[in-house]
Amino acid sequence: MVGRARSKETAHYPPFLVKMSHRGQSRFRFTTVDGVKKLFPIGTVEQEAIQAAHVYNLQYRPELGSAFSLSEMTPFRKAVSKGRKDKFNRPLKEWLPLVLSRVKKEERLSKDVYRNLERDCYRLDEFMGRLPTKSIKLQHINEFLSKYYSELSNRQLNNKISNLKKVFSYLADESAIESNFVLNKKQRRLTREDYTKARHDLDIENYQKVYDAAPLFLKVAMSLTLETTHAVREIYRLRYRIYKPREGVCGILWNPDKEVEYVDGHAVYGMLYVHREKVKKSDASTVAIPVTQTIKDIVDLSKTSRLICPYIVHRKPKQQQRGISKETDHLYQVHHHNISKEFSKVRDSLGLYSHLKKSLRPTYHEIRGLAARMIEQQGQSATERMAHANAKTTKIYTGTSDIIWHQVPPVEVMPKSGQK
Repeated sequence: MVGRARSKETAHYPPFLVKMSHRGQSRFRFTTVDGVKKLFPIGTVEQEAIQAAHVYNLQYRPELGSAFSLSEMTPFRKAVSKGRKDKFNRPLKEWLPLVLSRVKKEERLSKDVYRNLERDCYRLDEFMGRLPTKSIKLQHINEFLSKYYSELSNRQLNNKISNLKKVFSYLADESAIESNFVLNKKQRRLTREDYTKARHDLDIENYQKVYDAAPLFLKVAMSLTLETTHAVREIYRLRYRIYKPREGVCGILWNPDKEVEYVDGHAVYGMLYVHREKVKKSDASTVAIPVTQTIKDIVDLSKTSRLICPYIVHRKPKQQQRGISKETDHLYQVHHHNISKEFSKVRDSLGLYSHLKKSLRPTYHEIRGLAARMIEQQGQSATERMAHANAKTTKIYTGTSDIIWHQVPPVEVMPKSGQK
């Protein structure tokens, strides 16, 4: 409901400050963020009430803006009482670290899912961190979503709403709010179009252009993804050598004594074992890919960096680093985010797909789709190679491990006349 318009005499008053008659006397009244209406002391003059209301709004309602700065705070700011002290009604910013700590401890979220939740909490802090938790309403949530996520797709927006429901469920459990009112937030209805892939496919011509302009580590990563069909999360973890297949490890088990086997007309130098991180609990998440001449050539190309590193995709940092990233264990190992960012950087520097919005341009991940299409064009199935689903394949049992590795046939994706 829209409030009544102010009169000319009170038009300069800050929001939530009114002048009224109380028991025959003219008094100033102010409404706090808790909805409590408080009267200023008898004798408070107009300028004192205005300044106190400005200061309070600046501190607890930053979204309104204010003509006053904190340096102008006066003793009259205490004229506005917040009512009886509630130890649970603290600013949201004080509760968010506790919420994140509990989520990390109590829920087995993947690193990416937790990182997204962490990012949403950072934005909550930025937008309404100073608001007492029991003053937060659904209106604030709607304004928050409008400010930060108005351009997201329906599916992405629903994910953000789910994160907010999670955060506020913990707040309710900690008595920071009376109940989880975010449960009343309606999610977007999804249609078939919402499940349609938004980004454009990457074609082989533009793949080659990015490859030609890419630095060595990106050339190696792109080539490995094209030949193995696996995502950047697996590529950045590929080791030059492993001594036996193990859960959670990606790397090459070379043939003994550098022996070369021939399978279906392909020279095979060893087996590249991949354990997909995204679906690591699935039976189809483990795959064994024969190391063909093309894959061996990619490995040899990576060694031209002359850097000593156990990981195939590596580079020397451009500047001195304070330490190693949490998701890497060697200074020269390239984090998967940096591989993806470098691909997009090179793509845009070449002006490729510039007619599309950035959100629609092919990213590094689209190399997987390109590889799958090229394999299908050879009359082969890409499903097993991509570790997407179970199929009747040769199963390799490794030592005492219970993991079943699904061996796929040797395939060379890039034509011999391709990248060098």
